[in-house]
Amino acid sequence: MDVERLALSLSGLERKVIRHVDSRRSVAEIAKSAGLSEVEAMRGLQYLSNKGIVRLVREERKRYVHTEKGKQYVGRKLPERAILDALKDGPKSISELPVTEEEFSGVVGLLKKEGLVEFKKGKLTLTERGKTFMFPWEECYDTLDCLDEESYKVLNRRGLVTTEESVVWYAEPTKLLKDVLPHVRDDVIDAITPEVLRSGAWREKEFRVYDVTSPVPKAYYGKRQPYYEFLRRVKDRLYALGFQEEEPGEIVLPMFWNSNALFMPQDHPAADIHDIYFVKSPKKYAPIPKELVKRVREQHERSWGYKWDDEKAKRLVLRSHATALSAFLLASKPKIPGKYFTISRVFRPDEFDYKHLLEFNQLDGVVLSDDITFRDLLGLLKDFAREFAGTDKVKFKAGYFPFTEPSVELFVKHPEKGWMEIGGAGMFREELLEPFDIHVPVIAWGLGIGRFAMMELGIQDIREFYSKRLSYLRSARKVWRV
Repeated sequence: MDVERLALSLSGLERKVIRHVDSRRSVAEIAKSAGLSEVEAMRGLQYLSNKGIVRLVREERKRYVHTEKGKQYVGRKLPERAILDALKDGPKSISELPVTEEEFSGVVGLLKKEGLVEFKKGKLTLTERGKTFMFPWEECYDTLDCLDEESYKVLNRRGLVTTEESVVWYAEPTKLLKDVLPHVRDDVIDAITPEVLRSGAWREKEFRVYDVTSPVPKAYYGKRQPYYEFLRRVKDRLYALGFQEEEPGEIVLPMFWNSNALFMPQDHPAADIHDIYFVKSPKKYAPIPKELVKRVREQHERSWGYKWDDEKAKRLVLRSHATALSAFLLASKPKIPGKYFTISRVFRPDEFDYKHLLEFNQLDGVVLSDDITFRDLLGLLKDFAREFAGTDKVKFKAGYFPFTEPSVELFVKHPEKGWMEIGGAGMFREELLEPFDIHVPVIAWGLGIGRFAMMELGIQDIREFYSKRLSYLRSARKVWRV
């Protein structure tokens, strides 16, 4: 495109700002001289930058500013100066000083370190050095314009001063600007309007040239958070398969529902402080169905051979697995045959790395039927991997859980991280089902749905789901499969 045609392609905003980029100037200065807002000026300059007419330069700045605590001393004496001035009239006890106890505690170490004061006979006394001493930050504390680095460190430790970061954009002319500027015209028609047609102005003026090949700033539109959109679509798929969603339940539960009702003995290693968050206050929760507790207690004592403790069953914990909600489901007399699921938040004191979080979502579910088998469970888990993670690379490993027999662990292969454990599954044991008066086979599973999402959304770190980085949120892969 020649320079005349390029000049004729400039938008109204570009024409307004181009004449004010006669040297390196900040966007704020250009906006003021062009009579535009900074947003408008920046948009026009970005268009010019895309065409190579100006060069935009980003400059990061840091400056010292007062904290909220520090602002109270602007225009008045700092505690150290107030103490030194007060001692010029003679020794004083701490209670006689014109500062609070907190202010005194914050600066007494500094005053003693500099040799400005000393204690004599229970009173604070000014030394000879203290009579004429000036701290280097005193003269510029109000404006902070001459604050040196060492002074900043002292005031920052005291919580009076901090740094504030900002970004300033500058526009610089390029050689192309000098060539284009003489051809910039304001008497061009940017758009065909009824007024332009009625007046006949289109016969006398030139139309603005539009270059459809010119790059433009990328537009970002609102969309759902990627991970929660994935969970929503998983739910939709499960509904389509005939599953019914379980009640969400409470996050804080008695150990009875979290573990004991699932046939987990009270002395099981998974029920100690290293695997469960215990609630500090209140510690216990009483309203648990007495008849159900009686049946579960009898089953535990008969099968596990230990003495049941009612107080342990009432102990409150944060829900450590979504299977606890299946215990509530079994107690509510579910339909037989029936298919149920839940995607619920659970909490565990675990490692914090690319595939572990301290709180996460778990896909839990059960199927109750006269003819359901372990083979059906394996097929269902494979279907989940295919539907929710888009992979056929699945393997199973024999597992152990107190509430299922047989039990299995599901693994899928992440393209970057290799084989990842997704969760456990199995057939609910008869000893678990009997207190609930359920006498049909039940398959059950508890899966880390976040690890499925890692594969579906193409990420390598599960923590990205909760990222505030706009670069990730804008570029996250859309969920189509589920």
